[in-house]
Amino acid sequence: MLKNRPPLTGNPILVQSSRLLLRRPDEKDLPGFQSIFCDDRMMHYLGGAWTADQTAAALQEWHADWGVQHRWHGPLVRKDTLEMVGTAGLSLDTISDEPGLELSWFVLTGQQGQGFATEISRVLVGFAFKDLLADRVLAETHPENAGALRVLAKLGFTCRGERQHQYDFLPGFDTQMLWELTRAAWLQGSGAALRDDRG
Repeated sequence: MLKNRPPLTGNPILVQSSRLLLRRPDEKDLPGFQSIFCDDRMMHYLGGAWTADQTAAALQEWHADWGVQHRWHGPLVRKDTLEMVGTAGLSLDTISDEPGLELSWFVLTGQQGQGFATEISRVLVGFAFKDLLADRVLAETHPENAGALRVLAKLGFTCRGERQHQYDFLPGFDTQMLWELTRAAWLQGSGAALRDDRG
């Protein structure tokens, strides 16, 4: 059972690590969002780039939904420069027939290879289990997305295998690998690396 938490308002920081913070999005983040969602390279495993209108609508939705019914998605920002390096988030019960909090992230092409995905993911997992008292955290990846597979394995997630599901907004993401980290496994230390917030 998830712990109830009132929706966060304003422009708050949800979580932070030694180098990064995750905050509520606002309209000034649109260029950064376009660098991710309007870029074929970034969206390669998810069916291709979104249009500018789709990206703007997603930003507005993320802003409006921040903290509502356990949904948080926003820009991932360097603490030292306030530069946006990607996005990340958690959302409840968004994977068909698989209850739990879903973890997701993007790291901009020019910012990859610095451990940012691992760093923010382990902090979000800690938030899910310690603050929200979640029973499980889930993630879906494309079977060929080797970078994402490495991050999840490093954090102690277990691969549950391949599944088929069609998402209207991700037309090329019909085959997914489902990953799971349970509260019990997390408490037992299967994700020992979660104690360190650096990738």
